Amino acid sequence: MIMTMTEAEKYQALRQLVKLTDVTGQGKMSALRHGMEEVLTPRQKQLVHMYYIEQKPMQLIAEELGLDVSSVSRTLKRARRNLYTFLRYGGRSLLCELEN
Repeated sequence: MIMTMTEAEKYQALRQLVKLTDVTGQGKMSALRHGMEEVLTPRQKQLVHMYYIEQKPMQLIAEELGLDVSSVSRTLKRARRNLYTFLRYGGRSLLCELEN
């Protein structure tokens, strides 16, 4: 049986992952952080940090950066999709190693 994640579960998992990789460290987490930096644009990295680490609402991020809320939302959605793809394909073996 294949279990699928709900959008809320994906959101929470991504938030936990971003927090883990935000901590300065070495080894496998450093490799994961490096991989994440490879798949995100500079703007996506900035917004992911502001939204997931600083936990700022999209409206506040939009105001601070002079963007529309819809632009912030779209950029975060693309970042999540890129990270999901990275974790599903490129990062899967790395995540399995982290569990051991």
